[in-house]
Amino acid sequence: MPFDGIGFVATPTTTIWGRLSQFAKGFVPAPKVEPVRARFPTPGDQPDVQTVQVLTVARALIEDRKDWVQRRYETRDGRRCAVGALRGAARVLSLHGPQAQAHSILLGVAMGRGYSDIESMNDNSSHRQVLTAFDEAIARASAQCRTPA
Repeated sequence: MPFDGIGFVATPTTTIWGRLSQFAKGFVPAPKVEPVRARFPTPGDQPDVQTVQVLTVARALIEDRKDWVQRRYETRDGRRCAVGALRGAARVLSLHGPQAQAHSILLGVAMGRGYSDIESMNDNSSHRQVLTAFDEAIARASAQCRTPA
């Protein structure tokens, strides 16, 4: 029978130092390896379908003149301004957190009309003008959704 040397190889746990090193290895954290995931994020400037939904629902919330208000985000009887409608739409759709894309698209429309923010556009415009601002924002978001990146 050929000599394989198995009986002569000392294991590191046979000495006290070997046993201590094995014990210490249990306390050393394993290196963190990030799991492999397929990532397909939407670019920050590209709205997704959810953004179009938020804008559409927000417009529907203030479509009737009696549901729209100026100089307040939301009243106790349910009237809303443009920003209040965006917030209300996020609640209706059960979305968590602010809807930054919908807000930024509507802000772009407001700035294109010469206002510094959505609130001043809402407070200094007619109900019809605010609805057309939402229509323009929805059209922009829809066009950006269809445009491949």
